Amino acid sequence: MTRIFRLLFFFAVFFPSMLHKAQAQEVTAKDSLHPGKLATQDTIRFPFIHKITGIFRDKSYVIAPELGRKPETGILGGFFYLQVFKLSKKADTTTRQSNTETYLDYTEKKQILAQIKNNIIFKNDRFFIKGENFYNKFPDLFWGIGPQTKPEMQQSISYELYSINQRLLTRINARYFAGLVYQYVKLSDVTYAKGGTLDTGNVSGAHGSVTSGLGFDFLYDSRDNILNTYKGLMLEFSSVFNQKGLGGDHYFTNYTLDIRDFINLGKLRILALQGIINYNVGDVPFRQLASIGGDMMMRGYYYGRYRDKLMIAGQAEFRFPVYKIIGLTAFVSGAEVGPSFSAMNWMDIHYTVGLCLRVMISKKERLNMGIDSGIGQNTSGLYFNSGEAF
Repeated sequence: MTRIFRLLFFFAVFFPSMLHKAQAQEVTAKDSLHPGKLATQDTIRFPFIHKITGIFRDKSYVIAPELGRKPETGILGGFFYLQVFKLSKKADTTTRQSNTETYLDYTEKKQILAQIKNNIIFKNDRFFIKGENFYNKFPDLFWGIGPQTKPEMQQSISYELYSINQRLLTRINARYFAGLVYQYVKLSDVTYAKGGTLDTGNVSGAHGSVTSGLGFDFLYDSRDNILNTYKGLMLEFSSVFNQKGLGGDHYFTNYTLDIRDFINLGKLRILALQGIINYNVGDVPFRQLASIGGDMMMRGYYYGRYRDKLMIAGQAEFRFPVYKIIGLTAFVSGAEVGPSFSAMNWMDIHYTVGLCLRVMISKKERLNMGIDSGIGQNTSGLYFNSGEAF
């Protein structure tokens, strides 16, 4: 099974895209982004581990102040809290570690950003709850919809966003899980200047939206550790049916396929591979379209720089130790968006490359903190991350 999905990743998602991109580089050069046109997400978060005071003797959790800056927010500050734990006894070696991450930031523009991520694993991995809840209220950037949006189409918008996304899975056998998904997203107080794409482009959700959906999730997971995998394979397929009868005002279906493979090359050198297909059918609000960018996939691109109903993306990382608790990660990724599979333009693949610093603050939990840098087509980004991108 592992060999099958490795081949699926390499030949169906990642390498064909990069080869097409190399062949089409000269043709698409005139449509590339111009330096200085695209604002980059340059938030930097600095963790501080208080060893002297003894507050953090148990390295299964970290509390760290955050300091950073984004073009959308100006200077921001707050805190980050990561907790790693087991719901079963510590001596239990069959149950993997659970974790929660909490972020709370306040910006110079009087904006609040709050986020909670959870991966809760019950005894013997019998049940598994994973999800992400967040609240954002801050200016954003929008370039329109589709793979051919130009830098000059950039438009400033502002909105308030609430999101709940939770999955409850139950074990079928040793590696297989299945269960339910619930997703709720509310976009409100949307404001933007007149005359831009949102004002004239008949964009779904331009005046706000509420979506509520239930769906199904199938997971195959043989990873040895969720935060920092040394070996194993993960395959997850989910479908979420957003219905007006569930309290939303839009009807659409989202299908997501996420494949991750981790190959141990020895001496803690890991080749990590990921492929994602995100496909939406129906009346999709613009904020929930499949998007390129962010700190997880296509690092270096502003999240949402390219949006459409379909995104196909892949990335590869080579992770290796350098000295004691210090490690490095080199990555390359490629992605494209389009309205459908048949209309996907494989001659205009977007790509990024980057280098990441890793500091292992808990060998027992394999807990890393680090800074990721990504460079794309006339764009770049710098990110602080707990754990790994995937």
